[in-house]
Amino acid sequence: LRFSARRYVGHSPAGGAMVVALLLFLAGTVASGLVLYAEDRGAGPLAPFYTQGSSAAAAGAAKASNGDEDEGKQRKKRESAFKEIHEVLANVTLALVIVHILGVVLASFVHRENLARAMITGRKRRE
Repeated sequence: LRFSARRYVGHSPAGGAMVVALLLFLAGTVASGLVLYAEDRGAGPLAPFYTQGSSAAAAGAAKASNGDEDEGKQRKKRESAFKEIHEVLANVTLALVIVHILGVVLASFVHRENLARAMITGRKRRE
């Protein structure tokens, strides 16, 4: 009705929701990346929970037994699923970052203030 957007000294409701979404998707990206790193390279903080199985002896033993071969196929499927999940989470996180930046630019124009500077300094003008 006033043809002006409500101004907040702190985060707006949309800004607060964006912060929560960014934190959740970033945490998911990191977690899936750690799982991939542990499964693929046998390194990282989650490595003790995964067996690498990429040595020549393990490969020979896997071919010798049909059960081990099936286990290798299942591991590859699981790695592929985690890789896909990781890529989706990373792409959504990147999209959220872009939307967040666009939102900051839009709000800066609408309220005629430099929100990027306010994010860095922690100071924002009062009404």
